[in-house]
Amino acid sequence: MSAPVVFQYQQALDEFRREGREPPLLKRMSELISLLDLTATLNSTLSSRDVLDAALLIVMGELQVARGVLYVRGDGERFHRRSIRGLPQGAPDDIEVGDIPAEPYDPGASHPVLSDLGLALVCPVRKGERTIALLGLGPRAENQAFGPEETGFLKSLAACAATPIENGLMYDELHRVNQSLSVKVFQLHNLFDIGRELTSSLDEETIKSLVITTVMGHFLASRAALYLLGPNGLELAHVRGLRPDEAPVGLAAEASGQAAEVRGPCRVGDLPDCPLREGLEKARFGLVVPLVAGERVSGLLAVGERASGAPYGDDDFDYAQALGRHAQAALEGARLHQVALEKERQDRELQIAQEIQRSLFPRSRPTVAGLELAAESRPCHQVGGDYYDFIPLDGGRLAVVIADVSGKGTPASILMASVHASLRATAGTERPARLMERLNRFLCASTQESKYVTLFYGEIEPGARRLRYVNAGHIPPCLVRAGGEVERLRTGGPVIGVLSEADYEEGRTDLGVGDLLAAVTDGVTEARSPRDEEFGDARVCESLQGAEGSAQSALRHLVKAVEEWTRPADGFGDDLTAVIMRAK
Repeated sequence: MSAPVVFQYQQALDEFRREGREPPLLKRMSELISLLDLTATLNSTLSSRDVLDAALLIVMGELQVARGVLYVRGDGERFHRRSIRGLPQGAPDDIEVGDIPAEPYDPGASHPVLSDLGLALVCPVRKGERTIALLGLGPRAENQAFGPEETGFLKSLAACAATPIENGLMYDELHRVNQSLSVKVFQLHNLFDIGRELTSSLDEETIKSLVITTVMGHFLASRAALYLLGPNGLELAHVRGLRPDEAPVGLAAEASGQAAEVRGPCRVGDLPDCPLREGLEKARFGLVVPLVAGERVSGLLAVGERASGAPYGDDDFDYAQALGRHAQAALEGARLHQVALEKERQDRELQIAQEIQRSLFPRSRPTVAGLELAAESRPCHQVGGDYYDFIPLDGGRLAVVIADVSGKGTPASILMASVHASLRATAGTERPARLMERLNRFLCASTQESKYVTLFYGEIEPGARRLRYVNAGHIPPCLVRAGGEVERLRTGGPVIGVLSEADYEEGRTDLGVGDLLAAVTDGVTEARSPRDEEFGDARVCESLQGAEGSAQSALRHLVKAVEEWTRPADGFGDDLTAVIMRAK
């Protein structure tokens, strides 16, 4: 039916109504015109809200009601208000009405939410077996009742409106999905860019600043802070947008345990009542994002409320979680880079220490009339704390030194270098006892209290085969006589570097032809078997008693015995050093 014809019919109807005459046929025609008008409105290109507002006005005008409302189905069983006319203030935006009849009905006691709005009739709009909208109408003018003709009209109206409303719902959902996809695409581009920038930097401060700037810019928040787990709990690593008196420098230690329970991004207000929530709310943060390393929470990213006041939603949580993963990976990469740099530095220092240590050991064994010499040192680390030396003295004499510095690695090597330099400078200038007293005072004055040295120092007169020695707390060397008797060289004093006023006593002994003297460190005596038994002093002496041939042969015999004792253990648990002399 064309618009001019509809207009002519409408004029005729208006004239009959003014005269108080409204034939049933013309009434039906009026309803048909309203339905046509409604259909045209529902299929127009107006926005969905404007379309529904216009449709509601058409129905209210046709049925002569002063109030009306249109609810459209949302998620689940809830209906959202889309159009309202003439209802009192306070009409709910969302309702849930449960079972809904298929025909127009009086809400009455069955649906008090609708009845309280002053609605006299509710017409469900159904598509198939599913109600997609509810049209609520107030009482008619002059207390006219809703009769069969009006309910029939509403049924026709509902049938005409079902498809356009469903299409509108589908369009709204598609529009929402498109908007969500657009946001996701933007977020993905943003995450790609920030991920590229984060991975290109190995400086922790740059990474922290970049993460804070990104999250503030994306959420349009005026404040953000990064907390990382430290020795004292969650410590403030980087902050922006807060005054010094607003940002807690560190959250309470108990908050660290509570942070471990935050498994994903969430609103601060959704956290349980605890010191963590109290600290974040005090700084006016609205969103908290855990930084997760494996199964452990290593930090928190806190973001303030948005400037617009809009709440954080699921899309925001997804973005924040992805950003948190990027931040954690970048911080871990920077930390590992620093560890690698520190390892390289230590390796360089260790290499220097190794070179220094190798330079301290004798390059060759001196030739001494009437004596054979042999020595070996095996550090259990790259740099050891054991030391031995052969120092030529005036008159053909020879000083023999073996020492064990407390500790292992580079510190022990440095202390060993001090002992080496001091002995090389002073050996032979005084009697052995006086020499040890000077060395002891020097180490007490120049080293830490926890550092000390056990040392055996001896001077040999080759012609007389006489040994003058001082044992400063070292394992007593084993002197195996040619006849098999064993003596231990114990005379001396305490370890060096502990008691500055310690006195030392000099011991003397003569070496006969075939006698064997062995000085070892605790890496030999304390070498452990697979059953956790020590090699011990007694086995050292027994091994030497069974050794025949040269001093070098005796040394190999001793080292082999220790190796067999410790097998199948992997190497030694301490530095192993031995010095052997045999009188020819």
